[in-house]
Amino acid sequence: MKLPKDVGFVIETIEKHGYEAVVVGGCVRDWLLGQTPSDFDVATSAKPEQIQQFFKHTIPTGIKHGTITVLMSEPIEVTTYRVEGSYQNHRHPLEVSYVDTIEQDLSRRDFTINAMAYHPKRGLIDPFGGQKDLENKLIRCVNNPVDRFTEDALRILRAHRFAARFHFEIEENTMQAIQQCQKYLPAISVERIRHEVIEILRYNPYQIEKMTQLLSPWIPELEQCKNCTQDTKYHDTDVLHHTLRALSLLKPFDETLAYSLLIHDCGKPSCKETYNGSDHFVGHPQVGQVIAKRLCKDWKLTRYQRKWIPLFVRYHDCAIHDSIGFVHRFCVKKQWSHQQILDLFRIKQCDILAHSPLGKNTIHQLERLMKDYEQIRQQRVLSIGDLPLDGNDLKQDFGLEGKEIKEMLDACLEQGFTHPDMTTKADYYAWIKRRGL
Repeated sequence: MKLPKDVGFVIETIEKHGYEAVVVGGCVRDWLLGQTPSDFDVATSAKPEQIQQFFKHTIPTGIKHGTITVLMSEPIEVTTYRVEGSYQNHRHPLEVSYVDTIEQDLSRRDFTINAMAYHPKRGLIDPFGGQKDLENKLIRCVNNPVDRFTEDALRILRAHRFAARFHFEIEENTMQAIQQCQKYLPAISVERIRHEVIEILRYNPYQIEKMTQLLSPWIPELEQCKNCTQDTKYHDTDVLHHTLRALSLLKPFDETLAYSLLIHDCGKPSCKETYNGSDHFVGHPQVGQVIAKRLCKDWKLTRYQRKWIPLFVRYHDCAIHDSIGFVHRFCVKKQWSHQQILDLFRIKQCDILAHSPLGKNTIHQLERLMKDYEQIRQQRVLSIGDLPLDGNDLKQDFGLEGKEIKEMLDACLEQGFTHPDMTTKADYYAWIKRRGL
């Protein structure tokens, strides 16, 4: 491995003072995979206070757990060899103890592929077979997997994240331990859980198929979707696999749209009815909207996401055959922004393309709508901001106040959309005066 100049300098400086230093963890794993490491972490036998003496510019970023950040052209975290004691709430170690060797330090780590170190002279240090597991494309815990997951339940989701990222399988004993320890997951903060889940969706959404039980405390509908068949000519898979297929088509990836697609058909299991030889799911977008609101609240998503994810779920299946009607409904009546319209188009596009070959045919309707929308944008006013007058004009020239201003601007938007020949402030003033103002 060719180490960056600053990393090599840090290792050499520590060794000049009589201590060991190696690069460790993800950078070693990525190097063995033929990837360029994004950052380099250093582990050392030197204590934190000694690292602070060896270098002029440091920050005690995690000194409680033995980590000092050395400020170079890029910050480098240097952590003393350590093991952890007992854990609190299946997540946080209560204390750490310094140890003498890198092998002892590696024994505390989560997975074998992350429990490797490298030294420019010693070469690869791999006491737990991480390199072999990389070759075999396996995620395997270091030592006893039940111990690893009992210590830190977040490792359960991390196992799935690494499996998704590298398209690996989770080793059998490790998977059995996940099933045994999944009861500890609700003790983990939702912020950490949602971070792992969104990364899994980013890397490989099909990993979710193996996680539906893990996510049941928050999204029990995913397990129901796995068992919900769709006997229709427009589908060729169950609800869950349709959902995961739609997510795999979300490129470039967007977190808000990913959550929307994950939930978009979660209302189907409770709405399913079979008649005339076919399954039907009438009302599933409205049920999905309720599920989305619950998830957004439980997972403490942003204010924007709390508003728009449920709306995207609610309207993901809306009619698209009438371009003027669609634009009027969403731009004029609901006053969605241009970006929100484009986001809805992306959701619909992923959803449609995840259908059966026959179901995909409606993509032509969507493409026509998208083309028509761009033309309509050039020809008509679609937002209050497009109008040639504003609230100050209405207040100054017509004496309107507060709610009256908003109501008149809405009326002007409606009039301007349906009468694209109105283009000037004078046109709107004449129309307002005809209304008796």
